[in-house]
Amino acid sequence: MAAAFIERFKYICGSKALVWLLIINTAVFLVLRIAIFIGNAGGLPGNFTMQWLCMSAVPSSFIVHPWTIISYTVTQYDFLHLLFNMLWLFWFGRILQTTLSDRHLITLYIGGGIVGGVFFLLSAFLLLPSSAFLCGASASVLAIMTACAIRTPELRLNLFLFGEVKLKWIAIGCIILTFLGVGGGNTGGQAAHIGGVVFGAAFALLLKRGFDLSRHIFPSAVGKAVREKASSGSRRNVRRDGNAVAKAAAGRLSDSNRLDQLLDKIRFSGYASLSSSERQELNALSKRLNK
Repeated sequence: MAAAFIERFKYICGSKALVWLLIINTAVFLVLRIAIFIGNAGGLPGNFTMQWLCMSAVPSSFIVHPWTIISYTVTQYDFLHLLFNMLWLFWFGRILQTTLSDRHLITLYIGGGIVGGVFFLLSAFLLLPSSAFLCGASASVLAIMTACAIRTPELRLNLFLFGEVKLKWIAIGCIILTFLGVGGGNTGGQAAHIGGVVFGAAFALLLKRGFDLSRHIFPSAVGKAVREKASSGSRRNVRRDGNAVAKAAAGRLSDSNRLDQLLDKIRFSGYASLSSSERQELNALSKRLNK
């Protein structure tokens, strides 16, 4: 039952990276809720976990807890915070996957969070009270949203009460609201959101110019894994059935190379540059290599 649910969830998300990001965020939230409930019953005050997983506005506290620049991106403050961040992550993560890969999604999520954290710390020097904390996936999600808007600005989405709206207008509206500070949170939180937008825009613009930042951080994850699997499989089984293994390995390598070609075409010319047959081929190759 659990395996079937996970497979169905993976099919809906269309991306292993997106599935894991959603699962990690939800799991961390549930574990922290249980820990806080037990801690409060034992006399610990409020949300005592914030000092361990969220970023503090006190720079010296960050030096003691440097991991918080990553951990805050998967630590949601309450249920509504989790719900809305995960919905936005799901929607824009799916859109991003139409033109880019899991590697790009992870790079945007982590990079947007880190740059957002840096902006938060910079704002802390002048604007924030020492009691302020930063938590949540908003900066990471805004990085993904901004990259999507630059990659596919003319994509139309159906919005309740508004009908079809181009993605670029949705992104611009969200960014304006972020700059205005709409949606609550302290000034540092808004600074982190701006940092996420800046990273997402820089990432997408560099990609348009042919510089793929994710390749320098995560070297060709899909192609590398496929090649290693094919190579190790052929070495183990060549004595038992050399011809069959060699043929299978060659097929996997051919699929991987072809997938890399299609992804490179998308990165430099956009998803719309693919013909209908190439789009079908892309979907088939992705499913085959992810088995």
